[in-house]
Amino acid sequence: MNNHYDEQYYVKVLDRYIACGESPAVEEPSADGWLLSYLVSLMENAMTKVMVLTNEVCARIFYDSTLLFIRTCFEREKFNLQRNQSEINRIGQARNWSYVRKRDGWSALIQQVDEKYNEYGFNGAFYKVQFQYGNYGDDDLWERMLKDWEDAMNEKSCQKTQDDLSMHKKRLDYLLESNMINIPKYMEENKITKDEFFQCWGLMNGMWNKLDFERIRKIVGIQKQYPVINEIANKMGRIAADEGKQKVKVSSGMFYKFEHASGSDIEGVSVGHDLNALLPIELAHCVDYELEDVFIRRYLTNQLQLFRHKSETSNPSRSMQRKPARLKGPMIVCLDTSGSMSGKPEKIAHSLIIRLLEIADRQRRDCYLITFSVRIHCADVRKERAKLLDLLAHTSTGDTDATQMLKATINLLESKKEYINSDVLWITDFRIPKASESLLSQMANYRQEGTCFYGLQIGMAENRWEKYFDHIYKVSFDVSRQL
Repeated sequence: MNNHYDEQYYVKVLDRYIACGESPAVEEPSADGWLLSYLVSLMENAMTKVMVLTNEVCARIFYDSTLLFIRTCFEREKFNLQRNQSEINRIGQARNWSYVRKRDGWSALIQQVDEKYNEYGFNGAFYKVQFQYGNYGDDDLWERMLKDWEDAMNEKSCQKTQDDLSMHKKRLDYLLESNMINIPKYMEENKITKDEFFQCWGLMNGMWNKLDFERIRKIVGIQKQYPVINEIANKMGRIAADEGKQKVKVSSGMFYKFEHASGSDIEGVSVGHDLNALLPIELAHCVDYELEDVFIRRYLTNQLQLFRHKSETSNPSRSMQRKPARLKGPMIVCLDTSGSMSGKPEKIAHSLIIRLLEIADRQRRDCYLITFSVRIHCADVRKERAKLLDLLAHTSTGDTDATQMLKATINLLESKKEYINSDVLWITDFRIPKASESLLSQMANYRQEGTCFYGLQIGMAENRWEKYFDHIYKVSFDVSRQL
């Protein structure tokens, strides 16, 4: 596994590639740098590059699928290290064996190690010959045997990791090739918007199938019936103070005037890579299987023949402005999963969760979910997607208690640095017994310090919590209407 880089390094590599098509330089593939070498080979694939840089859907598929693969690599490495720990402990114990213990136990130990690691470089036959003449008392020879044991263990672990990840690489290659072609085609055939796709895709954990997609799409469609869902989602997130770091913003425009009664904006022909201005001959190359490589090469070298427009050759106007950095912050979402939320309230709640997850993914914002009824369950929704899916799959049951949920929320605001500046959202019918005065007082203190507490009340039950929130949005629903 690659010991020089952590997961965040690869996230930055992917971010840069999606933004501008740049991939890091790799001088020479090595056993230690195989992951970076493999990613660069993916990024430099001509067809992949064209699709990622010209299609937002393909870019998102590539980003999420590749990031899932990277995380799988690190999880596999972590698992192997944990699996080897017991063997490392055995080696440490054998290092401290007494002379008598070595005399009585060397033969069985060599037999066990040889059976397990003979094909990975451990020479059990050699040590059997040496130790049968009493050389087990030679500390240097014993230490050499332990070192060979450890090296063989590492070799076996490395080989197992490579075999596993070779399988994952083949799977990723297949998924990228298949999904980046078939998904945009499916979207076009079924008139699926990019916004719909991004929300549904966010819950699929990189595993595309039409059945799950359409099931999630129905839940996303609830947002058309309840526009307040989008209103709440866009409201979430504290904004950095105006006195924060400044950033430079470039605003630009075009000032031009067409000639009187000009029949066309086309002024001539130029070269570049603007796919919206291709000459017909280049479009023919694009769709011709035999000339496809020619088209891709010309695209990557900015040599495609393009129409040149008057509006492109007009005088540009630019101005420089300095504006305060106003970045939206993290979110803590508390979802009521008690029995009173079953049915339509649950589906409305899930639709809002899906929208918030899409925003968190797109804006690279942290989002923490706390589901609560009698007890609580928690998930960092961007990092623990499988756990999120498991939480959303459970049917709402049981009574409601806000005590544990409020304690978990306050603990996040106090101690977890990535969530210190969060906004908090409760999604519930607010049929919740009041919490202790101590917890309500802490909640009020955080509001004074700038944390906003929002609520979505689903249904028209009596609400005794309103004074503790900055704003509570409300939706009612018709029990007879199908969602």
